[in-house]
Amino acid sequence: MKKLISSILLCCLVSGVQAQEKPARIRLTDVTLMHEMRATPSPLDKATVSDRAVSFQWPLQADIDTSEEVLDGMKSRKKKVDKSRLKYQLRYSQDAALKSNVIQEETRWPFFNPEKDLAPGVWYWQYGYVNEGGKTQWSSVLQFTVEAHPDKFCPPSFKTMQANLSKSHPRILVQKDQWADFMKNSRSKPEYQWYLEQADKVLKTPIQSVNNINTKLADGLDNAMQRSAMLTRESRRIIDQEEANVELLIRAYLLTQDTKYSKEAIKRVIEMVGWDENKNVMGDFNAFTMLSLSSLAYDSFYDLLDEGQKQTLLKEIKKRGSESYNNFNNRLENHIADNHVWQMTLRIFTFAAFSVYGELPEADTWADYCYNVWLARFPGLNKDGAWHNGDGYFAVNFRTLVEVPYFYTTVTGFNFFNDPWYQGSVMYTLYQQPPFSKSAGNGSGHQGNMKPNSIRVGYADALARMTGNTYAADYVRRIATTPDFHKRFLTSKSGSLAWFRLQCDRPLPEGEGLANLPMGYVFPESGLASFMTNWERVGGNAMFSFRSSPYGSTSHAIANQNAFNTFFGGSSLFYSSGHHIAFVDKHSMLCHRSTRAHNTILVNGMGQRIGTEGYGWIPRYYIGEKIGYLLGDASNAYGEEISPIWLERGKEGGIEYTPANGWDKNHLKTFRRHTVALGKTGLVFIYDELEADEPVTWDYLLHTVIHPMNVTKKDKFVHIQATNKNGASDAYLFSSGTLKTDTTSQFFAPAVNWLRADAKGQFAAYPNHWHFTATSEKQKTYRFATIINTHLLSRPVADPEILPDGRIKVGSWIIKVNVSAEGAPSFFIRSTRKGEDVNITYKGGATIVREDGYETTLVDKRPELEI
Repeated sequence: MKKLISSILLCCLVSGVQAQEKPARIRLTDVTLMHEMRATPSPLDKATVSDRAVSFQWPLQADIDTSEEVLDGMKSRKKKVDKSRLKYQLRYSQDAALKSNVIQEETRWPFFNPEKDLAPGVWYWQYGYVNEGGKTQWSSVLQFTVEAHPDKFCPPSFKTMQANLSKSHPRILVQKDQWADFMKNSRSKPEYQWYLEQADKVLKTPIQSVNNINTKLADGLDNAMQRSAMLTRESRRIIDQEEANVELLIRAYLLTQDTKYSKEAIKRVIEMVGWDENKNVMGDFNAFTMLSLSSLAYDSFYDLLDEGQKQTLLKEIKKRGSESYNNFNNRLENHIADNHVWQMTLRIFTFAAFSVYGELPEADTWADYCYNVWLARFPGLNKDGAWHNGDGYFAVNFRTLVEVPYFYTTVTGFNFFNDPWYQGSVMYTLYQQPPFSKSAGNGSGHQGNMKPNSIRVGYADALARMTGNTYAADYVRRIATTPDFHKRFLTSKSGSLAWFRLQCDRPLPEGEGLANLPMGYVFPESGLASFMTNWERVGGNAMFSFRSSPYGSTSHAIANQNAFNTFFGGSSLFYSSGHHIAFVDKHSMLCHRSTRAHNTILVNGMGQRIGTEGYGWIPRYYIGEKIGYLLGDASNAYGEEISPIWLERGKEGGIEYTPANGWDKNHLKTFRRHTVALGKTGLVFIYDELEADEPVTWDYLLHTVIHPMNVTKKDKFVHIQATNKNGASDAYLFSSGTLKTDTTSQFFAPAVNWLRADAKGQFAAYPNHWHFTATSEKQKTYRFATIINTHLLSRPVADPEILPDGRIKVGSWIIKVNVSAEGAPSFFIRSTRKGEDVNITYKGGATIVREDGYETTLVDKRPELEI
């Protein structure tokens, strides 16, 4: 644990040196820190690259728009760009004038990966757009520095992949020259029997028909978006099931070479490739299902197919693969994060490309693109390893995040899991959802993540084996305690890693476990943080999560900048509210994605923008052994909706971004939320600095989803209590003035389930949640201070004690805080525990933390971001 804490503190100590050179606070003026499509080159000018090989990437020309439909299943009305005419040039050298020893390349994509890592030193580079006349419009010259690093991630070039790829079949799910050993080694693993059991059931089950899609459920829906969403969902109900059935047959054949499985799989795939002629088959997932099954059948059954069957499958692969490449190239590499691509479609396209490499001429380009775009953009979106979309949609990416790099690892012999991103991803997996615990509460659909399932544990298992991370290994051992733990999700479309476990014979590593982890962890690029009190006993763990993200609320992220959640014993207490019914749905947008659904602040009743424009960030943080601290800044998150893509989505879904719905002209100047974890006591102190350009009301929000809150107004504070079966969070809210409080169990817009029917066409009702609002009088400057005590429900805690001099005593901590609107914002907290030298000071500038004789000065540091 000391090694981890040392690395976390390094950022803080560096910031302490910077405090002497620049102001403590950085006031951002950027409209957005991230962009839906790349707006900045990489490496940035004056950047330093030390952890991985250099990949050159740059924006599309300003007049080129390659974006696709705004919603899955909805046809794009934009004019298509002829991507075949797009060409670029790149040149780089260690000569600042770019005159000597210049390397110049031409590429059809706006990125380029050198075959070998660049030598340490200062480099200069330019990218250029080649017009139809052959002339190049060059960018300005950019400078970057390459540093040597003993663990630098330098994967092999595409030439190595080409040279090592088998010319025989199968070569995707198993390599032909390793097939016999694979079958032999698999027999002792439980997944072997699970696959055969399920495949044998499929042999006895007739294939369904797409003519049975329940189109009646779309009748009477309000708009084209809803009808499209319903038909997409209902067509996937049949197609996903049949995809799972065929995949079981393919895998059963590869495990046994028994042709009873291959014959039935071939028959089904040949029938399914014609399903797209049905007008009710909608959405890109259905299209990629056909590509996946065609390519896997072609590769796995190559020696069993007759010539007619091969040509049928090759025709389907060529059609679907060409569609995929035309959609991806000159778009995907510059997109902030195409949800479906990361979830599964790039994985499917990658395996399809390599399954017919050398046999379909187009596959030469496809494979080149897939391999190099992975090196440039994948696996994650930034360095910290967190998932910007939140936990609700984290698990659907697991097969991509594991199977693609494992395939590349198998073929090239280079371990793609040495990418440092995976170590951060382990920490995200653990800190956002500890063993037997609810997830941290970020991203659409997070409510359903009640405890880590076998999909998440399978991902931790894969990373433990491939990276040697012992924390992940301990996570797996604590949760996967039964022989059939992983069986339930064997056929999960995007999450099951059962086949990986059959392929990989690396053991789980031994070493430090969860009890050795720090009390907290911060992901600064993604804008997430979590604190724990007890890794050893989940039943006694008080957890606190926080989000203030540069990604804003685009994609599946939500408008919860500077919001927190609390947990005890693995269940939520103060927690984000609302239901994810559909991507763009009135309730989902106004009561789940919007700011009013989260434990944060409204300004004049108005919330944060939807999209990357509604961003927050974490300027400073500190994780010690006896105290933790972070500062979130949401000063740029609020205002009228301005995101072009979200305005268009709102139009399609009938969402009005009006003052009545929570979006209006921005009056906010400052919203900085300081959070101090007072050791491992379950006590958290929160301090809000709020400033507007005119007098406004400030709404302090809290929500629960398990039980109603208990609210008591006291002389000096408002006491709000949240409870679950075994725990409680007592929040004591102090403020600059008198607060008007309100609680309700009703949503701003009712949660109407119009989309998620069961197999019988029945729609389950969504439950209401509970919402607390404390509203101030109109003031330009305001401050809230909150003390939250999260503890065992059977052991009630005393209210904070207000001392004669105005200081607050809670547990073994003394707090002095300025909640007045006058004077500088400030707080001072110290431990009174005997032998502890721990305190934290803030007076409107730097934050100073003292712990056991060491003093750390924290100032704002902008996270390293690009796109």
